[in-house]
Amino acid sequence: MHCLIIAGGQVRPEDALYPYTQGRPKALIDMGGRTMLERVVAAVQGSRHIEDVLVVGLDAASATGLHFARPLEFLPDQGSMVGNMLAGCGWFLRHRPDTAVILGCTADIPAITPTMVDNFVEACRPWDRGVYYNFVSREKLESRFPNSNRTYSKISGTEVASGGLTVVQPAIAERNRALLEMLTAARKHPWRVARIVGLSFLLKFLFQRVTFADIEATAGRLIGAPVQIVLSSPAEVAMDADKPFQVDMLRAEFAP
Repeated sequence: MHCLIIAGGQVRPEDALYPYTQGRPKALIDMGGRTMLERVVAAVQGSRHIEDVLVVGLDAASATGLHFARPLEFLPDQGSMVGNMLAGCGWFLRHRPDTAVILGCTADIPAITPTMVDNFVEACRPWDRGVYYNFVSREKLESRFPNSNRTYSKISGTEVASGGLTVVQPAIAERNRALLEMLTAARKHPWRVARIVGLSFLLKFLFQRVTFADIEATAGRLIGAPVQIVLSSPAEVAMDADKPFQVDMLRAEFAP
């Protein structure tokens, strides 16, 4: 299995993370003497399941001076997370045409380990679904990272946060390019979202009545392929560095 790391996102001077980046890409924020990207790449390259790694959102020049166990492929930022994901899936379809599924990973979860990557990939076997997505419970996150203040949604009566790992068939993503772009454009307009996902699902979500089975069924109907949610991931998979205090919290993990 190959891996696509989404590393895009330029931090602007008015953003709260700018003092941490000084204009460099977010993925290059220092974490105990190594960048977030280096730590994430070390975790996926250390997995027994991962072969080639493609980083989308950085060009090779931006990674000059970084250290990786094996060579990487790079694609420049495409302007959005969806654009980066689609560019990466397209790259694998062109350059690794035998690729059936890939591991998708965000570059801002530096506390993950090779074992965590292995366990997630194993939990997705037999890799016959279009998408495997994961959530981590608030209880698990707050136990491991108190006051981490992640964004939570209530699903099946449990507060959960999105994790940063997924297993996806790149051909499915490519086939649903228009749908993904529509959802991205509509994400801040509930009634535009309702026209895409269905009013019943949207109302369930807004009133915190949606279930994991609802998500799997609705997502599967939209993309034309089965979707499975994985709930076994540890807190580190969902502990991203989106806010200054979260960067500080994660840096403390790597303090000597």
